[in-house]
Amino acid sequence: MKDMRGFEADSGKAGDEPVTRRDFFTLVGWGGFLAAMGGVGLGSFKFYVPTVLYEPPTTFKIGPPKDYGLGVDVRWKAIGQFWVVREEKGMYALVSICRHLGCTPNWFPDQERFRCPCHGSIYDTNGNVRGGPAPRTLWRAAISIDPVDGQIVVNTSVRQDPDPKSIEGIAVYVEPEGRKVEPFYISV
Repeated sequence: MKDMRGFEADSGKAGDEPVTRRDFFTLVGWGGFLAAMGGVGLGSFKFYVPTVLYEPPTTFKIGPPKDYGLGVDVRWKAIGQFWVVREEKGMYALVSICRHLGCTPNWFPDQERFRCPCHGSIYDTNGNVRGGPAPRTLWRAAISIDPVDGQIVVNTSVRQDPDPKSIEGIAVYVEPEGRKVEPFYISV
C-alpha cells in the first residue's frame, strides 16, 4: 500500500526507507564539519612536531695539511662542493659554484683554469673571473686547522665575497693578497 507521497507504506523492514534530501544534506554538512575539524587538529599537532631538514653537511674535516700537494685538489668537489688549493705559503678552499647561474665548474690542470660547462665562465686558481658572463669571483670557504687532531676543517657556509674590480684583460679581479685573511686562508 502506498502513502500520500507515493512511497510504499512501512513494511516493517529496517533500511528500506529512502534517504530524503534533508537527511542527505545533513550528512554532507556534518561530514564537512568533521573533516574541517580533523584538518585543524592535524595542523595543530604538526605545529608542535619539529620539521627535520635533511641537508648535506657544510663542515668537513679533510685531513692534515701534509696530505695536500701544491696546486688544486679536486677530491672534495663531489662530496662537499669545494676545491682545496695549496700554495707554497698557505692553503684555501674555493667553493665550486659558478657565480653566474650556480653551475659546477670543472678544473682543467693543463690550462690551470676552472671552466663552467654551461655558460663558459672561466676562473683562475685564485677564483678571479678570466672570461665569460660570471659577475663575481668564486667564493672562498672558511678554512682552519683543528687544534685537537691537526686536521683541516672547511666550512662552506661561511664564505668570503670581496668586492671585485674590473680590469682590462681580466674580467673580474680581486688582489690575491687581499683574500689571504683568516678564516679564508691558512698559512702552512
